[in-house]
Amino acid sequence: MKKAFLIALGLFMTCAAFAQEYHTHYQSKTEPQTLLPIGAAPRSIRQEIILPKVNGYNLYSADLHIHTTYSDGVLNVRGRTDEAWRDGLDIIVATDHMSIRPVKDTEGQQTPADVKAKRGARVAKAAAEVVKTAEKYGLLVIPGVELTGDAKTQGHFNALFTTDNKAIYDYDGIQSIRNARAQGALIMHNHPGWRHKTLDRTPFEEQVYAEKLVDGVEIMNGFYFYPRAIEEAKARKWFMTATTDVHYTTAQQYNANGHLRNMTIVFAKDLTLKDVRESLEARRTLAYSFGVLAGEEALLKEFFTASIQTKKILTSKKTTSVQLTNTTSLPFVIRVGKGNPTVLPAFSSAIVSARTGKPVECTVLSMWSGMEQHPVVKLKY
Repeated sequence: MKKAFLIALGLFMTCAAFAQEYHTHYQSKTEPQTLLPIGAAPRSIRQEIILPKVNGYNLYSADLHIHTTYSDGVLNVRGRTDEAWRDGLDIIVATDHMSIRPVKDTEGQQTPADVKAKRGARVAKAAAEVVKTAEKYGLLVIPGVELTGDAKTQGHFNALFTTDNKAIYDYDGIQSIRNARAQGALIMHNHPGWRHKTLDRTPFEEQVYAEKLVDGVEIMNGFYFYPRAIEEAKARKWFMTATTDVHYTTAQQYNANGHLRNMTIVFAKDLTLKDVRESLEARRTLAYSFGVLAGEEALLKEFFTASIQTKKILTSKKTTSVQLTNTTSLPFVIRVGKGNPTVLPAFSSAIVSARTGKPVECTVLSMWSGMEQHPVVKLKY
């Protein structure tokens, strides 16, 4: 009993000493009074998001919907861009609300013309500051703004690639969207199911759609996923996105729970406004949120095939064991043949069985190409 106690005490002391040394300091042998910190400043560490190259395109991670203290976000521009860089993003969009102001930005008894001018000036200043600040982090910034109305009757839309935010606002919500389109902006329908019981369109949305003012839609926004919107996007030839719509911090919503933040994966030649815009217009995007990828079936299949390395392990007359290695930062859930689902976390491998001479046939359950539709990919080895 005494021996067991001493062993347990020794292990405890060793663990305690190790924990103290690791979490507090390193003590130099030559200068024992010198304590050197071994922790890194949070701002200096970036979590890289590793994605494959697909058909000659580089894959970039983007968040096309964020908010700062220029509207109702809790982080200022410096904090929001620093957060995006640390989270591993390549692209962000300045999308502060045009019609929702910071608490300190009161309008008092100003005239409608004064209100219109002030709203335009504020979001123009926000976009300019995001662009300037993000240069220090190497992030590409798409100028934009969020055009908002009552969630139940009008909805929210992001204008991307705006050129003059001061000239967009109008008390008529549809006219604001028209104004943004007139200067060449792409329009994205935000969280189409927010505060709705269904994804049935409102009369306002019907008119916006009828005038063909929309170019893309959020398939995922924050914690919400709208599979039906995939079908709408395919039918109307819209690009699909996943965004955080972050108002608080991504640490609260994602990082603390071990998740990557929502992102739109953009297939582009280079990290330039021209190439990224071309990718959105060509609908080469995938939406990612909490381990789920959604988008066009062909893109999903190409992404998965480029992400997985195969290695033949053992072959018999009837079956072959094949190792599948996930080379990306994103997890997958697959079903091989009619077997049970297999989870393939980021940078991990699993051994599966295939009929000898036949490819590994995977149904990728964590990929959605429509309502209850998952792509089937045949992997060679």
